[in-house]
Amino acid sequence: MAKLCWKITTGMFIRTFHLLLTMGIFCVLILKDTELHQAVVDRNFPYLLAFTTLLTVAGVLYYTTSLMDPGFVPLNEHLKMQDWNKDISSSDDEEEIGVEGEENTATSESATMLNTTSNGSLVRLRKCGFCKIKQPVRSKHCEDCSRCVRKFDHHCPWLENCVGESNHRFFWLFLLTESTLIVWALKITWSSFVWQHTFTDWLRVNWLFLLCLLILVSAAIAVVSLLCCHSYMLINNQTTWEFMSRHRITYLRNLDDNLNPFDEGYMRNFVKFFCYCPYRQWDDMVVKQKGGEEEGSDNNV
Repeated sequence: MAKLCWKITTGMFIRTFHLLLTMGIFCVLILKDTELHQAVVDRNFPYLLAFTTLLTVAGVLYYTTSLMDPGFVPLNEHLKMQDWNKDISSSDDEEEIGVEGEENTATSESATMLNTTSNGSLVRLRKCGFCKIKQPVRSKHCEDCSRCVRKFDHHCPWLENCVGESNHRFFWLFLLTESTLIVWALKITWSSFVWQHTFTDWLRVNWLFLLCLLILVSAAIAVVSLLCCHSYMLINNQTTWEFMSRHRITYLRNLDDNLNPFDEGYMRNFVKFFCYCPYRQWDDMVVKQKGGEEEGSDNNV
């Protein structure tokens, strides 16, 4: 209960801070002598409409990504504890592969490999020791959200929410619009500095623009870098967790390093990332990839 209250409080603080920071920079740009202010004076409505629309869309995408369900695995999809005990690998060999092989992942997530497949899955799933559920393929337990998330990418502290299968597309669109908005605001800010004979006079006249510039440059580095990283992940159908922890993930660590069982080609990955709404059966793709590898090894023999 205390953790839930802390999450709600920090979430409200971060989202309010994001709103105030965004609106503060917008007020500086529209009230001071800038291109945006000049557009108001000149009644340059297309310019104003474009900027305010981009600002609004970025805000809507931020709060959509931040507040929506990222793809939590329902807690009612659980088994009785006696079923867990029956399903968990019990032989020494299986424990070595299924439990100790998890290394840090098993410890940090309290995850245990199950000995049998179930619910139509052709891949041995993992049990989450916190949620007491069978984790679908590509799912991971998030300690910050205290839930397992489908196609887990990462927990974003700026959103105070996970990025998963349900909201990843909105997160990418937010990064795209926010990057465009920041670059535009940087251009307006840079062109608004007023030259003065002394540094003291220059600082007195331009200190607000300088503060905005420092904030915008820092934000641009972070947001544009994230946009580039997630664009790469998007076209390869990969998640940050899979990219960073491939050697510790049960369904990836036994595959060749250059093989991604979820990659369907750049165009198909792109289209399905944005247009495919239901949760996908990722285990089928893992089985297909492993079957292809086994067939290839048999042919080589």
